[in-house]
Amino acid sequence: MQILELTGTAYERGAMQGMEMREKTRDMLDAFFTSEMWLDNRPAPIPVSVVKAALGVIGNRVTRRAVMRHMPAQAERTDGLADGLGMGRGYVWGLQFMEIVFCEAGKSLKAPGGCTQVHAQPRATVAGTPLMARNYDFPNLLRDFQIVRRMQPAEPDRLATLTVTQCPSAGCHMGMNEAGLVVGANNARLWKGPDLSYTGAPYMMILNEILETCSATAQAMEYLQQFPARANAGFFGFMDESGDNAIVEFTACRTMVRRPGPEGVMAQTNHYINMTDANLPEGTYWTVKGMEGLEYATSSHKRYDAADRLIKQAAGKVTIDTIKTILSDHSGDDPKGSDYTVCCHGHSGSTLSGMIFDIASRTMWFAEGNPCQAQWTPVPLFAKSKPAASAAAAH
Repeated sequence: MQILELTGTAYERGAMQGMEMREKTRDMLDAFFTSEMWLDNRPAPIPVSVVKAALGVIGNRVTRRAVMRHMPAQAERTDGLADGLGMGRGYVWGLQFMEIVFCEAGKSLKAPGGCTQVHAQPRATVAGTPLMARNYDFPNLLRDFQIVRRMQPAEPDRLATLTVTQCPSAGCHMGMNEAGLVVGANNARLWKGPDLSYTGAPYMMILNEILETCSATAQAMEYLQQFPARANAGFFGFMDESGDNAIVEFTACRTMVRRPGPEGVMAQTNHYINMTDANLPEGTYWTVKGMEGLEYATSSHKRYDAADRLIKQAAGKVTIDTIKTILSDHSGDDPKGSDYTVCCHGHSGSTLSGMIFDIASRTMWFAEGNPCQAQWTPVPLFAKSKPAASAAAAH
């Protein structure tokens, strides 16, 4: 696990990430463009150089414009990231656009995507403090290219954050800020259309912007729901220091909110529970090697059933160790773990990491690799003593 300490302006934080991750990003892209997943699913047998050039054009036209207009600080970060990586800005914007492609069903790269979240409000935990956790499931080839970022913005109106992402990503898929807000994202696979657009901002950038500017669940939910240029679809889980907890189901054009029941706990995987008409129709199958004949929703439903059952059984006595056990769960068809288990073990994709956010202590417990095998490491939001509260945290 590599932890980056990033400070300064948005551009400077991006440039620092790029400079530190230059070699690792090139290794990741080389691995991706020579992988079985890419070679089996590329749109046509065209040179990688042509693909990269096309990504640059697309990224500039459909992603950069939206981010520049609605989240200029994230645009500055991405430009800094590109300069730090020593890559063309258009190409790096194209890499951010790839997040949207990974959320498309059908014609896109047939990469397995998962993720399982579990939430426990203060009334559900032994310590009486909120906990929020997630398994990050994605293609196996990306396992060695994950990073944890501690970011201390120079801008007085932005919050310090602790986030998890991949080395060439400007956004993040989960994180916590100094105000005690945690946000985590799971993706949804949809057909391109009203609910999934190529034009707009990738949700990992939206998540990063929320963490830097919002201090509570209600404020963060409002930002996501009112954001005018969402592109891809998925589920944002929110928990703040007070225990205010929600999941927002969203697509490019609509949202719906889900709240915990009387137990004070929730789980989320990759299908819509309230906004059911947004789900892919039954009979939609994966064609990923090792997952042939499996319906898109099968893994999501099985992981949800297990996580929901386990977190509800533990309600009132949840601890960090309880959540470690849930994220390591293999209940189901294969006791060793499979594509269907909370701790996912698949041919093409698996759980790349597990993360538990203890909001009261501003600490993330991080497991690199499958939680059933990995060592859990505590990562505090601040490397040393906590600095004075920023202007943003005071509001």
